[in-house]
Amino acid sequence: MTKKHTTHTESSSQELSAHFSALTLMASRALPLVIARNDIEALHDLRVNLRSLRVLQGLFPHSDLINTQRKQLGVAIKLTGFVRDMEVALTQAESMHANTHTGEAIVVWLAKRLASSRKSLSVRLQTIQIQETLLQASLSWGEKISRERHHVLQSTARKHDRKLEKQLLNAADHVHLNSPITDWHILRLKTKHLRYWREGFAHLLTKPQCRRLPVLVKLQQQLGLLHDVSLFEALFSQEHVLPSSWHIKLKKQQENTLKQAANTLRHLKKS
Repeated sequence: MTKKHTTHTESSSQELSAHFSALTLMASRALPLVIARNDIEALHDLRVNLRSLRVLQGLFPHSDLINTQRKQLGVAIKLTGFVRDMEVALTQAESMHANTHTGEAIVVWLAKRLASSRKSLSVRLQTIQIQETLLQASLSWGEKISRERHHVLQSTARKHDRKLEKQLLNAADHVHLNSPITDWHILRLKTKHLRYWREGFAHLLTKPQCRRLPVLVKLQQQLGLLHDVSLFEALFSQEHVLPSSWHIKLKKQQENTLKQAANTLRHLKKS
């Protein structure tokens, strides 16, 4: 290997290691705030960083150790999912109640359910020893990435990016304004995956691949809002029927968000 190639390899490895370590550090800092204070911003940060880490770990699909650690991080994401959904639902319900002066019982019910879920989450996060997993994942990533040559990293990152983009565009071809919400949910997950991949491997990707990242971020945000509305409606059983004024507002919000997402999707296809 020439000196130039060695420099490229070391630079790529160091940059990827630094990025992975930064994500690990942010997740580690957010975790105690979630456990001790039920901090909603920390919960968001924890989930985003854990998801980003898992996407990066996809660079080594045949590593048993990294796959095991990836699954363990996935457990933490799954555990925090319900509390995150309840946080969003309560915020939505409080806004609805303030605007319509109806649904006070629903707000109270959500607040109680959220409080109970927070307590359970704090206990369960401590039992799965996620801090230890984060530390070991960072060490494993650094060791694995240091052995890879620049051209191999670049080729793998670009090839997988094209695969993820193809999956996203295939999913996009099957959605329209009247599609079931589940179809839009699939598109949201694929958008999120591709976004995190491009953020993590930006310095190895082509300019056209990186140029589309802002559109992906915008699309993910819109699809996230759509998903939150769907989850909000699904939370309630017959004993907690939503006021008609809430249904009207939710339907309007869903329609507007769908139109925005459809427009962003058209822009993504043209870019």
